[in-house]
Amino acid sequence: MIRRRILYGGALAAAVLYQILYEGYPGTLFLVLVIAMPLLALVLSLPGLLGSALVLVARAPAVSRGETVEFSIRLACRWPLPAARVSLRLELTNQLTGGTRAVRRVLLGPGRDTVLRESAAPGHCGQITCRAVRARICDLSGLFSFPLRTGGEAAVLVLPLPDGAELPPELLGGRQEGAQLKPRPGGGPGEDYDLRPYRPGDPLRAVHWKLSSKLDGLVVRETLEPCRAALALTYDHFGPPEALDRTLDRLYGLSRLLLKRGRAHRIQWADPVSGAVEDWPVGGEGELIAVLAAALALRAPETGQSILDQPPLRAGDGETVRRFHVAPEPGERGAAE
Repeated sequence: MIRRRILYGGALAAAVLYQILYEGYPGTLFLVLVIAMPLLALVLSLPGLLGSALVLVARAPAVSRGETVEFSIRLACRWPLPAARVSLRLELTNQLTGGTRAVRRVLLGPGRDTVLRESAAPGHCGQITCRAVRARICDLSGLFSFPLRTGGEAAVLVLPLPDGAELPPELLGGRQEGAQLKPRPGGGPGEDYDLRPYRPGDPLRAVHWKLSSKLDGLVVRETLEPCRAALALTYDHFGPPEALDRTLDRLYGLSRLLLKRGRAHRIQWADPVSGAVEDWPVGGEGELIAVLAAALALRAPETGQSILDQPPLRAGDGETVRRFHVAPEPGERGAAE
Protein backbone atom coordinates (compact mmCIF):
# COMPACT_ATOMS: atom_id res chain seq x y z
CA MET A 1 0.00 0.00 0.00
CA ILE A 2 2.92 2.36 0.65
CA ARG A 3 4.20 1.81 -2.90
CA ARG A 4 0.77 2.59 -4.34
CA ARG A 5 0.56 5.78 -2.31
CA ILE A 6 3.98 6.85 -3.55
CA LEU A 7 2.93 6.18 -7.14
CA TYR A 8 -0.31 8.08 -6.65
CA GLY A 9 1.57 10.96 -5.08
CA GLY A 10 3.83 11.08 -8.15
CA ALA A 11 0.81 11.03 -10.48
CA LEU A 12 -0.87 13.83 -8.51
CA ALA A 13 2.30 15.93 -8.57
CA ALA A 14 2.60 15.39 -12.32
CA ALA A 15 -1.04 16.44 -12.85
CA VAL A 16 -0.54 19.62 -10.80
CA LEU A 17 2.68 20.42 -12.65
CA TYR A 18 0.96 19.82 -16.01
CA GLN A 19 -1.89 22.14 -14.99
CA ILE A 20 0.60 24.86 -14.02
CA LEU A 21 2.80 24.62 -17.10
CA TYR A 22 0.09 23.99 -19.70
CA GLU A 23 -3.06 25.95 -19.16
CA GLY A 24 -6.15 24.63 -20.83
CA TYR A 25 -8.86 21.99 -20.79
CA PRO A 26 -6.63 18.84 -20.99
CA GLY A 27 -4.60 19.79 -17.93
CA THR A 28 -7.70 20.53 -15.84
CA LEU A 29 -9.38 17.28 -16.94
CA PHE A 30 -6.29 15.26 -16.14
CA LEU A 31 -6.05 16.80 -12.65
CA VAL A 32 -9.75 16.19 -11.93
CA LEU A 33 -9.44 12.54 -13.01
CA VAL A 34 -6.39 11.96 -10.81
CA ILE A 35 -8.18 13.42 -7.79
CA ALA A 36 -11.57 11.78 -8.45
CA MET A 37 -10.51 8.23 -9.26
CA PRO A 38 -9.34 7.24 -5.73
CA LEU A 39 -12.49 8.80 -4.25
CA LEU A 40 -14.68 6.91 -6.72
CA ALA A 41 -12.86 3.65 -5.98
CA LEU A 42 -13.36 4.24 -2.26
CA VAL A 43 -17.10 4.89 -2.69
CA LEU A 44 -17.53 1.74 -4.79
CA SER A 45 -15.51 -0.36 -2.36
CA LEU A 46 -17.02 0.97 0.87
CA PRO A 47 -20.05 -1.41 1.00
CA GLY A 48 -17.77 -4.38 0.48
CA LEU A 49 -15.24 -3.15 3.01
CA LEU A 50 -17.87 -2.76 5.71
CA GLY A 51 -19.56 -6.11 4.96
CA SER A 52 -16.46 -8.29 4.68
CA ALA A 53 -15.18 -10.76 7.25
CA LEU A 54 -12.21 -13.05 7.56
CA VAL A 55 -13.03 -16.75 7.99
CA LEU A 56 -10.51 -19.20 9.46
CA VAL A 57 -11.24 -22.91 9.06
CA ALA A 58 -9.17 -25.95 10.00
CA ARG A 59 -8.86 -28.18 6.94
CA ALA A 60 -8.81 -31.25 9.21
CA PRO A 61 -10.04 -31.43 12.83
CA ALA A 62 -7.15 -33.65 13.91
CA VAL A 63 -3.82 -34.91 12.56
CA SER A 64 -1.17 -37.23 13.90
CA ARG A 65 2.08 -35.85 15.29
CA GLY A 66 4.52 -35.12 12.48
CA GLU A 67 1.82 -34.33 9.90
CA THR A 68 1.27 -30.85 8.50
CA VAL A 69 -1.25 -28.61 10.21
CA GLU A 70 -3.33 -26.74 7.62
CA PHE A 71 -5.73 -23.81 7.97
CA SER A 72 -7.85 -22.30 5.23
CA ILE A 73 -8.16 -18.50 5.22
CA ARG A 74 -11.00 -16.98 3.19
CA LEU A 75 -12.34 -13.46 2.74
CA ALA A 76 -16.15 -13.54 2.86
CA CYS A 77 -17.61 -10.58 0.93
CA ARG A 78 -21.20 -10.07 -0.32
CA TRP A 79 -20.30 -7.07 -2.52
CA PRO A 80 -19.61 -7.97 -6.17
CA LEU A 81 -16.64 -5.62 -6.51
CA PRO A 82 -13.52 -7.22 -5.01
CA ALA A 83 -11.18 -5.57 -2.59
CA ALA A 84 -7.65 -4.91 -3.71
CA ARG A 85 -5.92 -6.92 -0.99
CA VAL A 86 -6.06 -8.03 2.62
CA SER A 87 -2.97 -8.06 4.83
CA LEU A 88 -2.98 -10.43 7.80
CA ARG A 89 -0.92 -11.09 10.87
CA LEU A 90 -1.74 -14.55 12.21
CA GLU A 91 -0.75 -16.13 15.50
CA LEU A 92 -0.37 -19.91 15.85
CA THR A 93 -0.24 -21.29 19.37
CA ASN A 94 0.25 -24.78 20.74
CA GLN A 95 -2.05 -24.81 23.76
CA LEU A 96 -0.18 -27.73 25.36
CA THR A 97 3.41 -26.50 25.09
CA GLY A 98 2.71 -22.76 24.91
CA GLY A 99 4.81 -22.35 21.76
CA THR A 100 3.69 -19.40 19.60
CA ARG A 101 4.56 -18.39 16.05
CA ALA A 102 3.51 -15.26 14.15
CA VAL A 103 3.14 -15.34 10.35
CA ARG A 104 2.03 -12.80 7.76
CA ARG A 105 -0.17 -13.50 4.75
CA VAL A 106 -1.80 -11.48 1.95
CA LEU A 107 -5.15 -12.26 0.31
CA LEU A 108 -5.96 -10.96 -3.16
CA GLY A 109 -9.72 -10.69 -3.72
CA PRO A 110 -12.65 -12.39 -1.99
CA GLY A 111 -13.69 -16.01 -2.32
CA ARG A 112 -10.16 -17.35 -2.70
CA ASP A 113 -8.75 -19.72 -0.13
CA THR A 114 -5.23 -19.23 1.13
CA VAL A 115 -3.93 -22.42 2.73
CA LEU A 116 -1.65 -21.88 5.71
CA ARG A 117 0.65 -24.87 6.26
CA GLU A 118 2.34 -23.95 9.48
CA SER A 119 2.74 -25.29 13.01
CA ALA A 120 3.43 -23.39 16.21
CA ALA A 121 5.59 -26.22 17.53
CA PRO A 122 6.41 -28.77 14.80
CA GLY A 123 6.66 -32.35 15.95
CA HIS A 124 4.86 -31.95 19.30
CA CYS A 125 1.41 -33.00 20.43
CA GLY A 126 -1.10 -30.34 21.37
CA GLN A 127 -3.98 -28.25 20.14
CA ILE A 128 -2.85 -25.74 17.52
CA THR A 129 -5.03 -22.64 17.41
CA CYS A 130 -4.89 -20.05 14.64
CA ARG A 131 -6.25 -16.53 15.08
CA ALA A 132 -5.82 -13.26 13.29
CA VAL A 133 -4.37 -10.67 15.62
CA ARG A 134 -4.38 -7.96 12.95
CA ALA A 135 -6.16 -7.74 9.60
CA ARG A 136 -6.66 -4.78 7.28
CA ILE A 137 -8.53 -4.60 3.98
CA CYS A 138 -7.79 -2.18 1.14
CA ASP A 139 -10.17 -0.58 -1.36
CA LEU A 140 -10.00 -1.01 -5.14
CA SER A 141 -7.32 1.67 -5.53
CA GLY A 142 -5.19 0.22 -2.73
CA LEU A 143 -4.74 3.67 -1.17
CA PHE A 144 -7.10 3.31 1.80
CA SER A 145 -7.22 0.50 4.38
CA PHE A 146 -9.66 -0.37 7.15
CA PRO A 147 -9.68 -2.88 10.02
CA LEU A 148 -11.25 -6.21 9.10
CA ARG A 149 -13.40 -8.48 11.29
CA THR A 150 -11.45 -11.66 11.97
CA GLY A 151 -14.28 -14.14 12.65
CA GLY A 152 -12.86 -16.02 15.64
CA GLU A 153 -10.21 -18.73 15.59
CA ALA A 154 -9.70 -22.29 14.33
CA ALA A 155 -8.07 -25.23 16.07
CA VAL A 156 -6.49 -28.55 15.08
CA LEU A 157 -5.63 -31.44 17.41
CA VAL A 158 -2.17 -32.91 16.96
CA LEU A 159 -2.70 -36.43 18.29
CA PRO A 160 0.00 -38.69 19.75
CA LEU A 161 1.47 -41.62 17.84
CA PRO A 162 0.49 -44.84 19.68
CA ASP A 163 3.58 -46.94 20.31
CA GLY A 164 3.64 -50.61 19.34
CA ALA A 165 4.20 -51.95 22.86
CA GLU A 166 2.04 -54.78 24.18
CA LEU A 167 -0.14 -54.54 27.25
CA PRO A 168 1.98 -55.04 30.38
CA PRO A 169 1.06 -57.93 32.72
CA GLU A 170 -0.37 -55.48 35.27
CA LEU A 171 -3.14 -54.57 32.81
CA LEU A 172 -4.00 -58.07 31.64
CA GLY A 173 -5.62 -59.26 34.86
CA GLY A 174 -9.42 -59.26 34.70
CA ARG A 175 -10.44 -60.28 38.20
CA GLN A 176 -9.08 -58.68 41.32
CA GLU A 177 -7.90 -61.04 44.03
CA GLY A 178 -10.45 -61.27 46.82
CA ALA A 179 -13.02 -59.32 44.84
CA GLN A 180 -16.60 -59.55 46.01
CA LEU A 181 -19.46 -60.89 43.91
CA LYS A 182 -22.25 -58.72 42.54
CA PRO A 183 -25.52 -59.46 40.71
CA ARG A 184 -25.04 -59.93 36.98
CA PRO A 185 -27.18 -57.51 34.95
CA GLY A 186 -29.76 -59.50 32.98
CA GLY A 187 -29.11 -62.71 34.90
CA GLY A 188 -28.22 -65.80 32.85
CA PRO A 189 -26.39 -69.02 33.70
CA GLY A 190 -23.49 -69.03 36.13
CA GLU A 191 -21.82 -71.08 38.85
CA ASP A 192 -22.26 -68.44 41.54
CA TYR A 193 -25.73 -67.33 42.51
CA ASP A 194 -27.72 -66.01 45.45
CA LEU A 195 -31.30 -66.59 46.59
CA ARG A 196 -33.69 -63.79 47.35
CA PRO A 197 -37.44 -63.19 47.47
CA TYR A 198 -39.25 -62.57 44.22
CA ARG A 199 -39.72 -58.94 43.17
CA PRO A 200 -42.19 -57.66 40.56
CA GLY A 201 -40.48 -57.62 37.18
CA ASP A 202 -38.22 -60.63 37.79
CA PRO A 203 -38.34 -63.13 34.87
CA LEU A 204 -40.11 -66.41 35.61
CA ARG A 205 -37.12 -68.39 34.38
CA ALA A 206 -35.16 -67.05 37.37
CA VAL A 207 -37.64 -68.51 39.89
CA HIS A 208 -36.28 -71.43 41.92
CA TRP A 209 -39.45 -73.55 41.68
CA LYS A 210 -38.24 -76.48 43.75
CA LEU A 211 -37.30 -74.28 46.71
CA SER A 212 -40.34 -72.06 46.24
CA SER A 213 -42.65 -75.10 46.59
CA LYS A 214 -41.28 -75.69 50.07
CA LEU A 215 -41.75 -72.07 51.17
CA ASP A 216 -44.70 -69.74 51.35
CA GLY A 217 -43.42 -67.42 48.60
CA LEU A 218 -41.46 -67.38 45.37
CA VAL A 219 -37.65 -67.46 45.55
CA VAL A 220 -35.45 -66.15 42.75
CA ARG A 221 -32.02 -67.46 41.78
CA GLU A 222 -29.87 -64.34 41.18
CA THR A 223 -26.71 -64.99 39.17
CA LEU A 224 -23.56 -63.40 40.59
CA GLU A 225 -20.33 -62.38 38.93
CA PRO A 226 -17.01 -61.17 40.34
CA CYS A 227 -16.55 -57.42 40.71
CA ARG A 228 -14.05 -56.34 38.12
CA ALA A 229 -11.63 -53.81 39.49
CA ALA A 230 -12.05 -50.39 37.93
CA LEU A 231 -8.88 -49.42 36.04
CA ALA A 232 -7.44 -45.95 35.49
CA LEU A 233 -4.47 -44.96 33.35
CA THR A 234 -2.76 -41.99 34.99
CA TYR A 235 -0.01 -39.65 33.84
CA ASP A 236 1.64 -36.39 34.92
CA HIS A 237 0.58 -33.37 32.90
CA PHE A 238 3.91 -31.53 33.01
CA GLY A 239 7.47 -31.85 31.77
CA PRO A 240 9.53 -31.05 28.66
CA PRO A 241 7.60 -31.34 25.38
CA GLU A 242 9.70 -34.31 24.21
CA ALA A 243 9.04 -36.28 27.42
CA LEU A 244 5.36 -35.36 27.35
CA ASP A 245 5.13 -36.60 23.76
CA ARG A 246 6.49 -40.01 24.78
CA THR A 247 4.08 -40.17 27.72
CA LEU A 248 1.08 -39.35 25.55
CA ASP A 249 2.22 -41.85 22.90
CA ARG A 250 2.28 -44.63 25.51
CA LEU A 251 -0.99 -43.49 27.08
CA TYR A 252 -2.75 -43.44 23.70
CA GLY A 253 -1.36 -46.84 22.76
CA LEU A 254 -2.32 -48.52 26.04
CA SER A 255 -5.81 -47.05 25.97
CA ARG A 256 -6.44 -48.28 22.43
CA LEU A 257 -5.20 -51.77 23.31
CA LEU A 258 -7.55 -51.90 26.29
CA LEU A 259 -10.46 -50.83 24.10
CA LYS A 260 -9.63 -53.57 21.57
CA ARG A 261 -9.95 -56.08 24.42
CA GLY A 262 -13.30 -54.58 25.37
CA ARG A 263 -11.95 -53.17 28.62
CA ALA A 264 -13.46 -49.86 29.61
CA HIS A 265 -11.22 -47.74 31.80
CA ARG A 266 -10.54 -44.20 32.93
CA ILE A 267 -7.81 -41.66 32.20
CA GLN A 268 -6.74 -39.40 35.04
CA TRP A 269 -4.22 -36.63 35.59
CA ALA A 270 -3.79 -33.87 38.12
CA ASP A 271 -3.96 -30.21 37.23
CA PRO A 272 -0.30 -29.17 37.38
CA VAL A 273 -1.15 -25.99 39.32
CA SER A 274 -4.13 -26.74 41.56
CA GLY A 275 -3.65 -30.49 41.88
CA ALA A 276 -7.35 -31.13 41.12
CA VAL A 277 -7.78 -34.57 39.55
CA GLU A 278 -9.24 -34.78 36.05
CA ASP A 279 -11.18 -38.05 35.72
CA TRP A 280 -12.49 -39.11 32.29
CA PRO A 281 -14.25 -42.41 31.46
CA VAL A 282 -13.14 -44.15 28.27
CA GLY A 283 -15.50 -46.71 26.78
CA GLY A 284 -14.83 -46.20 23.08
CA GLU A 285 -12.68 -44.44 20.50
CA GLY A 286 -14.88 -41.33 20.56
CA GLU A 287 -14.49 -40.90 24.31
CA LEU A 288 -10.73 -41.43 23.99
CA ILE A 289 -10.47 -38.60 21.45
CA ALA A 290 -12.56 -36.38 23.74
CA VAL A 291 -10.13 -37.06 26.61
CA LEU A 292 -7.15 -36.23 24.41
CA ALA A 293 -8.85 -33.03 23.21
CA ALA A 294 -9.29 -31.88 26.82
CA ALA A 295 -5.73 -32.80 27.77
CA LEU A 296 -4.06 -31.30 24.69
CA ALA A 297 -5.80 -27.96 25.24
CA LEU A 298 -4.46 -27.66 28.80
CA ARG A 299 -1.11 -25.89 29.27
CA ALA A 300 1.61 -28.25 30.51
CA PRO A 301 4.39 -26.45 32.46
CA GLU A 302 7.88 -27.80 33.03
CA THR A 303 7.02 -28.81 36.60
CA GLY A 304 3.79 -29.37 38.48
CA GLN A 305 1.82 -31.55 40.86
CA SER A 306 1.82 -35.30 40.20
CA ILE A 307 -1.30 -37.47 40.13
CA LEU A 308 0.61 -39.91 42.37
CA ASP A 309 0.52 -37.35 45.16
CA GLN A 310 -3.29 -37.47 45.15
CA PRO A 311 -5.33 -40.24 46.83
CA PRO A 312 -6.98 -42.68 44.39
CA LEU A 313 -10.50 -41.78 43.42
CA ARG A 314 -13.33 -44.21 44.02
CA ALA A 315 -15.64 -45.61 41.40
CA GLY A 316 -19.36 -45.01 41.39
CA ASP A 317 -20.04 -48.11 43.52
CA GLY A 318 -17.48 -47.00 46.13
CA GLU A 319 -14.75 -49.34 44.95
CA THR A 320 -11.21 -47.95 44.85
CA VAL A 321 -9.93 -47.47 41.32
CA ARG A 322 -6.82 -49.47 40.44
CA ARG A 323 -4.30 -47.05 38.93
CA PHE A 324 -1.58 -47.71 36.35
CA HIS A 325 0.82 -44.80 35.99
CA VAL A 326 2.22 -44.05 32.53
CA ALA A 327 5.66 -42.41 32.37
CA PRO A 328 7.84 -41.31 29.40
CA GLU A 329 9.93 -44.50 29.55
CA PRO A 330 8.58 -48.03 30.18
CA GLY A 331 11.06 -48.62 32.98
CA GLU A 332 9.79 -45.58 34.87
CA ARG A 333 6.18 -46.62 35.07
CA GLY A 334 4.58 -47.47 38.39
CA ALA A 335 2.86 -50.78 38.88
CA ALA A 336 -0.90 -50.86 39.09
CA GLU A 337 -2.16 -49.95 42.52
